[in-house]
Amino acid sequence: MSSYIKRKKFMALGCSHGIYADPKAIKKVLKFKEEFKPHTTIHLGDFVDMSAFMSSADGGGDDVKLDLDGGIEFLQLLEPDIVLAGNHEARLWRDIRSNSPIRVQAAESVIDEIETTCFKLGAQFIPYNGVFQMHKLGNFTFTHGTIYNENACRDMAETYGNVIFAHTHKVSQQYGRRIDNPIGISVGTLTRRGAMEYANTRRSTLAWSQGLVYGEYNDNELIPT
Repeated sequence: MSSYIKRKKFMALGCSHGIYADPKAIKKVLKFKEEFKPHTTIHLGDFVDMSAFMSSADGGGDDVKLDLDGGIEFLQLLEPDIVLAGNHEARLWRDIRSNSPIRVQAAESVIDEIETTCFKLGAQFIPYNGVFQMHKLGNFTFTHGTIYNENACRDMAETYGNVIFAHTHKVSQQYGRRIDNPIGISVGTLTRRGAMEYANTRRSTLAWSQGLVYGEYNDNELIPT
C-alpha cells in the first residue's frame, strides 16, 4: 500500500512535427494534461519536422520559421518536464557539421531557439544519439526510437526492456521474446493524417494513429495505461 501512495503520475507523447501538428489532437492533449495533472510530462521527440534539413532537401522543404514556431508554441503550451530530441531534430545537429556555411548558420539558429525554449521551461533536454538515447522512470526506458517496422514495439522491447517510444507514428504495444517479458509501447503521432507529403507514398502511412501514454510511477516501477 505504501508503494502505491508514493506513486506519481506521468504522461508521454511525441511526433507532433511542428507545422504538421493536428490542432484538434493538440487541443485534446492539452485538455488531458489540465485534467490529469501529471507530475512528469515527456515529449519523446520530433516536436519539429525540419524537412528543409533533410539530406535530400537541397535547400527545399517547408518554411523553417513556420515549422519551428509551431513546434516551439506546442512545447510552451505543453510545458514538458523532459524533452527528447528525435531523428528530425537530429537533422539540425548533423547540419552544424555541414560544408555549407548557410546550412550551418541556419541550423545553429534553430538549435539555439530550441535550447533556449527548454531552458525557459525548466525542461531537461536530452539530445538524440540513436539507440543510446535513454531516460528512465521506474522500470521503463523512454526514448524517441530507432526501429520502424511492423514489429517495432517487440524489437524495441527486446533492445531496451520495458520501453515507451515514438518514431513509428502508430499506437501499438508488443511483448519482447525474452524471459523477463518486457513490453514495448509506441505513443503514435499527433500529426494531421496525410499532411506529410513526403511520407504519402508509403503504404505504412495509412496505419498512422494518434495517441499518448499515461499512468503512474515510483522509483521502482511504472504502470502505463
